[in-house]
Amino acid sequence: MAARHLPRVLHYFDVSVLASASMGPAYSLASTMGPMVAAAGFAAPGALVVLSAIMLCIAIAFSYLSRIAPNAGSSYSWIRMAFGNRAGAYGAWLLLLSNFFATMAIAVPAGIYTLALVAPAHAEDPVWAAVVGAVWILASSLLLYVGMRPTALVTLLALGFEIVVLVATAIAAVVMPHAAALPAPAPHPQTPLPSVGIAGFVTAMTLAVWMSDGWEVSASTSEEVDDTALAAGRGGIAGLLVSTVVLVLCMFAYLHVGTLQGFVDHQADTLAYIGDVLGGGWWRTIIVVTVLLSTLSTLWTTILYLSRSVYAMGRDGVLPRALGELDRRDEPFWSLAAVAVLVTACELVTGFSKTAADQLEIVLNASSVFLGLLFVLSAAAAARRFWNDRGARLGGVIVPLVGALALLGVLAGTVAFEDRTLQLYAWGGVLLGIPFAFWRGRKLRLS
Repeated sequence: MAARHLPRVLHYFDVSVLASASMGPAYSLASTMGPMVAAAGFAAPGALVVLSAIMLCIAIAFSYLSRIAPNAGSSYSWIRMAFGNRAGAYGAWLLLLSNFFATMAIAVPAGIYTLALVAPAHAEDPVWAAVVGAVWILASSLLLYVGMRPTALVTLLALGFEIVVLVATAIAAVVMPHAAALPAPAPHPQTPLPSVGIAGFVTAMTLAVWMSDGWEVSASTSEEVDDTALAAGRGGIAGLLVSTVVLVLCMFAYLHVGTLQGFVDHQADTLAYIGDVLGGGWWRTIIVVTVLLSTLSTLWTTILYLSRSVYAMGRDGVLPRALGELDRRDEPFWSLAAVAVLVTACELVTGFSKTAADQLEIVLNASSVFLGLLFVLSAAAAARRFWNDRGARLGGVIVPLVGALALLGVLAGTVAFEDRTLQLYAWGGVLLGIPFAFWRGRKLRLS
């Protein structure tokens, strides 16, 4: 019987849209701009620019690797290819851990903004936010199971609407008076303003890892691309650049109209705050709707990335082999179902947080650290693979190593500067991956 494969139904444009939508500009601003401003004040956009330059180096490494080794396992498979089975299993651990946290970090704002639209009194209740976020996870998984082509089309429409609204809000923010000259929005408990220094700037850069994350879905869909070998990698780079430009411009515009105190006090509902500053009413409603659409796109593309990775890990044996089976439509149903169930359960657990803001802060910081380390190892894998290839020395070795070293420095600084809770999460996740790597690394079969 001929080997079965994932259907090849995507092209360069599809991959670019998926990469940009997975970054979710509106969602990223809603969930991450507030914590970044709380850490770095007006320097937050600068932190995003610097981190995005580093991330571009990582995206170039992914592009080179996707060209020669397209694989649904992306980072995990490349780390394994470069450094062996145990290192590959460790990469699998980081990918799973970071993306489980990432999915929750997406679902938390989904719950918050849904409630802000339909039940404002419960918008900051962590239990309500967790339950609604769990519903979003299940709905996104169902949409994904409908098929790649239909969902890619829906994502394109949602992304187009999202960018139009963000550009409109940025223009309005630039031409309006500063929020200090406007009537104050509804009273909100005040949080101390940040004392900006190197620690705050580095923390904002680590949070920006999460804001600029998502473009790598292009690598996990590389087996499903029916185009040139360059399409997946270039699609990821295009998505990263487009979304980064939108994010930076919006951050500058929003900081023009809003106040530092406003952003610090509204870390879990930043764009809702911008809607209030712009005048509330229909501004707030359309912004909330845009964040929901952005969150839906980001959520299903993250589940896409995670489910394809789980499928590849099951296919290779690092996870139970049943997860590496395709259904009668050649879709990875079992990996998608497993991801949906486990992530939904974890999302419900976040309801035990004291507040929705605490809930968001924990998952954002933890996800950023693990994602960053995964990117570092992926860039190192590119350098190892292309070390003896003179024609690929610049893009395959030098650029990835520059990005890896810079990102590793940011992550180390963040863990050193952050509070004990984040340090425990970070070190716990890093160290627990070692026994997993030795255990599952022995189970990997030869490709």
